[in-house]
Amino acid sequence: MHPLDPEDRNELPVRRRRALRRGLVAGLAVLALFAALAVAALSLPGRAITAPDWLMTRLEARAERNLGGLGLDFGEATLVVRHGWRPAVRLRDVELSAADGTRVALLERARISLSLRPLLRGRILAKQIDLGGLNVVLRRDAGGNLSLAFGENAAPVDQARNLPALIEDWDGVLDGQPFAALTQVSVQGVRLRLEDARVNRHWTLDDGRLQLDKDGARLRLAASFAVLSGGRVSTVEANYASRIGDLAAEFGVSFSDVDAPDIAAQSPVLGWLDVLRAPISGALRGSVDGSGSAGPVSATLQIGAGALQPTDATRPVPFSGARGYFTFDPRIGTLVFDELSVESDWITGRADGTAMLSGIEAGALSGLDGQFTFRGLRLNPDDRYDEPLDLDGMTADFRLDLNPFRLTLGEALVTTPHERLRAWGVLDANPEGWQLALDAEMGHLATDRLLVLWPQRVAPKPRRWVETNLHAGDLSDIDFALRLAQGNRPVIHADFGFSDVTARVLKTQPPVTNGTGTASLTGNRFVVSATGGQITADQGGALDIAGTSFIVPDVAVKPATPGLVRLKADGPITAVLSLLNRPPLSVIDKTPLPVDMADGRLRAEGTIAFPMKKKVPFEDLEFHFSGDLTGLRSDVLVPGHEVSARALRIEGNQDAVRIEGDGLIGELPVRVAWRQPLGKSAAGQGSTLTGTVELSARTVDTFRLGLPPGSVAGKGQATFALDLKPDTPPELALSSDLRGVRLSLGSLGWSKAADTAGRLDLSARLGDRARVDRLELEAAGLSVAGRVTTRTGGGLDRAEFDRVRLGGWLDVRAELVGQGNGPPVIRVHGGQLDLRRASFGRGSGTGASGPLDAALDRLQVTDTIALTGFTGNFVTTGGLSGPFRGRINGGAAVTGRIAPQAGRSAIHLKSDDAGGVFRDAGILRNGRGGELDLTLTPASTPGEFNGRLAVRDTRVQDAPAMAALLNSISLVGLLNELSGQGILFGNVDARFRLGPRQLTLFESSATGASIGLSMDGIYDVVNGRLNMQGVVSPIYMLNAVGAPLSRRGEGLIGFNYTLTGAAASPNVSVNPLSALAPGILRDLFRGAPPPSDGSPAPQPRRRPRTPSDDPAGGR
Repeated sequence: MHPLDPEDRNELPVRRRRALRRGLVAGLAVLALFAALAVAALSLPGRAITAPDWLMTRLEARAERNLGGLGLDFGEATLVVRHGWRPAVRLRDVELSAADGTRVALLERARISLSLRPLLRGRILAKQIDLGGLNVVLRRDAGGNLSLAFGENAAPVDQARNLPALIEDWDGVLDGQPFAALTQVSVQGVRLRLEDARVNRHWTLDDGRLQLDKDGARLRLAASFAVLSGGRVSTVEANYASRIGDLAAEFGVSFSDVDAPDIAAQSPVLGWLDVLRAPISGALRGSVDGSGSAGPVSATLQIGAGALQPTDATRPVPFSGARGYFTFDPRIGTLVFDELSVESDWITGRADGTAMLSGIEAGALSGLDGQFTFRGLRLNPDDRYDEPLDLDGMTADFRLDLNPFRLTLGEALVTTPHERLRAWGVLDANPEGWQLALDAEMGHLATDRLLVLWPQRVAPKPRRWVETNLHAGDLSDIDFALRLAQGNRPVIHADFGFSDVTARVLKTQPPVTNGTGTASLTGNRFVVSATGGQITADQGGALDIAGTSFIVPDVAVKPATPGLVRLKADGPITAVLSLLNRPPLSVIDKTPLPVDMADGRLRAEGTIAFPMKKKVPFEDLEFHFSGDLTGLRSDVLVPGHEVSARALRIEGNQDAVRIEGDGLIGELPVRVAWRQPLGKSAAGQGSTLTGTVELSARTVDTFRLGLPPGSVAGKGQATFALDLKPDTPPELALSSDLRGVRLSLGSLGWSKAADTAGRLDLSARLGDRARVDRLELEAAGLSVAGRVTTRTGGGLDRAEFDRVRLGGWLDVRAELVGQGNGPPVIRVHGGQLDLRRASFGRGSGTGASGPLDAALDRLQVTDTIALTGFTGNFVTTGGLSGPFRGRINGGAAVTGRIAPQAGRSAIHLKSDDAGGVFRDAGILRNGRGGELDLTLTPASTPGEFNGRLAVRDTRVQDAPAMAALLNSISLVGLLNELSGQGILFGNVDARFRLGPRQLTLFESSATGASIGLSMDGIYDVVNGRLNMQGVVSPIYMLNAVGAPLSRRGEGLIGFNYTLTGAAASPNVSVNPLSALAPGILRDLFRGAPPPSDGSPAPQPRRRPRTPSDDPAGGR
């Protein structure tokens, strides 16, 4: 239906509806005339007479001539005179139609009572009109104009711009002469259909009753209907009072259990009720002024249980009831609410305020702008709180748009004596459902009030963390934002600052005190960042944790929401270690170290990831951290020693904690790395301290290794590893290449220069009594392997060496026994020593050397001579010196003394079996008995000795060389003696040089009563070959008279001889003519003796004969 132009609206429709009104008036007049005729025809009251057909036809024709072209038809007419002589006419099935046959009105019945007094005066006036079974259709077009018709398909009988104007049009009818006596018009069984093109809806009101009371010019219209458009029984009652000819009127409407959208559709003023899905009962009272303009309208609404639901797609917001008292002033388009209250599980409270309506001038409410004050609010939206939130007062201004639905909250203020909350936002009803964007801010809030305002079921995990871990303190600069789309998870952002807060970041750690910082919740990410605060550890004091943050990356993860701590800490080392030793880390409990192992300061940062549940096993932790230790001091890390460092680096994760850097053990520079494994796999492992340490005299002093003073000098480096296990002494492993270190052992004459390399490996257990379980040293020809124990409080107890090798000349088992402040005792328990290359006394050590008790398996003197079963007691200061005993090559027993000489050793040897000594030495295999005195001094050539030999009373028996010599000069008696008891030599003297390969005999003599011998030459000890010469003097006892004129062992008469070839069967050559030459001329017949020390061969020399030279002892 399209609105008409203003001109059309004023001409054609007006003429038409006036004709219809005249027709209806004429029809009523005809009915009145019909009633008058009936009165004249009746003789008895109370009797009803049905009009005959001819009369009805004539009446219909007469009426149609007065209906202005309208047709009248009725099924039955009954004439009656009521008691009191009140004539009336009753009609059934009355139909009024237009000229084109269009039905104008249809009544099931009609009854008209005439006023008796006017009738007696000849005037026919209706007093009461009762109608029944009337169908009324009231239509509102898109422009808001009303039209009235009696029947769905009937033509309109009237049109007006509004209801007062429509009523005004009927004033002229009621003011006409036919109705001058009219007092009441009632209509029963009215069926009213309301059609509203503006909202494209219609309603049917059934079982209606209309009653018009007329008292002179005053009119009062009352109506009541049952509403059939809903699923429940609803009633509507209305009244309207005015004066004929005056537009001013008063009206009232009351209704019961009418659906909110049905109420909203009746007036733009009530359009805001369209968002409700609930039954409403209430009443409206208003007025119309003389110009037809509406005056203020007061309303009372009682809203039953229902929901806020602007569209079918939006989720209903339920409430149990609401009520409102308001007044609408159409002049300013404002609703004034004296009270608007609601009761629901979501919100309960009351409000008052005003709402400026917009769009009503166009006939439909498009929105409103409201300003309200709320009191006694109890909020629990969607059951988000365990207990509703109470707010004593709130003011809000908002804009409500209805199509589409949008509630824009300009500002809501909640003010209490302690806090002020400001909120704003937008609530949309989209095709997909609700969409909410809500923001809020607060300047200040106590911590306990935060939990009051924060719903238990909005971001429950961050809230639970705040509730459990955030205590005391104040919050500031609080911002909140909520974004909610129906069917999706809410998106929440909240942030606030905090100060003077006590908070527990980790359940296993002490709380943060005096905490300041910020917290935020963005979506599912929750972050607490501290700009200040302290954690007071069980030991060691407080840590500054400024910069620390606690993060929940996704609060929606279930179960065991992951949590993250980004830690920054600055404070005493003991405090940090105390925190690290709390479960589940328990770092220090896995070591033999105490929590207060060190003093100093730590600045560290790191990350700890963990599931947020009651008990977190270590395996569920993931963390890493790093930091700097400064001013560290500890007398615990290395027992018995102070460890200090200016700065160390600390790092750790779930696998291990590591500390490294440069420091000092005592005064000893070290570079250390301490590592503590973590986790189940590390159970019982303890920690490890590794690094490099200075190797110098300070090392010996620091670790109280008990080495002799001066044995270590210079400066080198060693790498070490110190294992620290619970209930176990620390275990040390140390190794070095010994570069830069000067080492010396004065007792062995050994030293290592600083610029040469070596190898040192050491395994030890530290403690009050350090113990070296393995010591291996290889340097400058020295190889040592053994173990060392120390005394309580330091110092050497005992060093046992399974093998000591030096320069190819020493290979022994030995031990050093500590002597307190004195040098240790050296004990050798087997092995070999080679005097040919020995270098006793060459060491550069400056300290005193202790005694040496030696028990050697073998003491090698030359390549072919060795002392076995060697034992001795020596001192080593300045070289090896002391007595000894042993056996020559395992044979003849000897005693002697070793003394230092020229950097080597000189040997003085004695024996009671000179023959055995010669035999076992491989020099003379056929000697027997005799006393031996032998001195060996180092020669200038390494490995060679100069020797002097003195033998007394020895015999030579079965000597092949001697036998060949005697046989050559036909001394049969001596041969027999040689093959018997042997030839006795009273004195044997020799001067020689003993080298690795040969024996050089410079001069020698052997004299006895039977024979005298002299000899010089060379004996190849390696190949057993002789190259000797000499003189044999038979009957030496008599022949010795010429000795003063010859060499020792030679007589006046002697034979020159040579011995060459194999010593076992030498070649003997004798010069018989030499016997003719006196001793002084005998040298002319033999070669020169071997030179001594490279000098020319000695010339024959004479010396005075002494009694000791007499072989017979002077006999």
